Amino acid sequence: MEVGELIFIGFCSLAAINALFFIGYLIIKKNKNNVASITLSVFLVITVYRILQMLLHDLQDDFNIGINLKSFFFFTPTFLLIGPLLFIYLKSISIKDFKFKITHLYHFLPFVFFLFFDLLNKHNFPLIPDNKKYYIIYCIQISIFLIHLFVYLKFSFEYIKELILKYKSDSFPKENLNPYYIRNIALFISIIWIIYLIYCFQTYFKIYLPTRVLEAIYYSFLIYLILFYELHDQKITFISNFYVRYRNSGISKEDSLNYKSIILEHIQKNELFIDHNITLGKFAKEISLTTHLVSQIINEQLGCNFNDFINSYRIEKAKKMLKDPEKNNYTVASIAYDCGFNTLSAFNTAFKKFTRITPSQFRSIAE
Repeated sequence: MEVGELIFIGFCSLAAINALFFIGYLIIKKNKNNVASITLSVFLVITVYRILQMLLHDLQDDFNIGINLKSFFFFTPTFLLIGPLLFIYLKSISIKDFKFKITHLYHFLPFVFFLFFDLLNKHNFPLIPDNKKYYIIYCIQISIFLIHLFVYLKFSFEYIKELILKYKSDSFPKENLNPYYIRNIALFISIIWIIYLIYCFQTYFKIYLPTRVLEAIYYSFLIYLILFYELHDQKITFISNFYVRYRNSGISKEDSLNYKSIILEHIQKNELFIDHNITLGKFAKEISLTTHLVSQIINEQLGCNFNDFINSYRIEKAKKMLKDPEKNNYTVASIAYDCGFNTLSAFNTAFKKFTRITPSQFRSIAE
């Protein structure tokens, strides 16, 4: 076995093991978005299965593995789960108080249908078909899989487009949700569709392409990417920006909304965010609330921590100053200081987090 194959096996195997540990982490984690965590766990199970399937298929001769791969074939419909899981995940992290309903199970009916279809015909369907009748049926089946995910991706991008339009409007609270993060999720899933499209062409025209290896590598890459996002700032399992729960809170929903209004009114009216020494404790004292209560309201109602909450207002003020022709002689550092930032590096980091571009780039575009 060559070094490249060993690296491939190690890369994919380690990704699969990490995915299983991450699923366990999602199960025991308390502060999480339950619906999003469950859909993500199911998706990770699919990735682990697909990686295992690819490794067994391509390496069984090298390792003399005596496994009948026909027993794995009837799991092919797992591809039909990706679209519904994407749909439910996007809804769960963008809709306030989203709950999984019985009607959502309808999205999984195609998977159930093809699962039973393949189970009933698994003995007649070898992995590499030799008969023309099977070949035609198999081509139709994989084409349906391809169209199925394409439809979900189409509706997902249309939904994300609506979120972006709302995000750009002045009435949309910028500290609540970043739809560009949601768009990135759909883009990563789109690459799976492209890989499967290549696989379909391979089947249609009976040519060999390394799609199985490519799929295993990409699924492994997705796992590492998910782990990075989670370990970096818990973007994957963090309670959704609109996902508000009062189950374990002593505050009623009405009181929570009132406190939210007090916080927003005070921060906007007095511009406390330009204070370089503003802290959660200092801000809570200003509005005569406890630090715990303020932190809870900001986290649950606004979907962010206190630092991001303050920085969102600082960045909005900085954007106005950068676009103001009368302040063209202001340096980026002076604008950063006037908006409440203590250092230029902190300003650049926060600005890029909220706008995806640097302050200098923003000023150039505005001009």
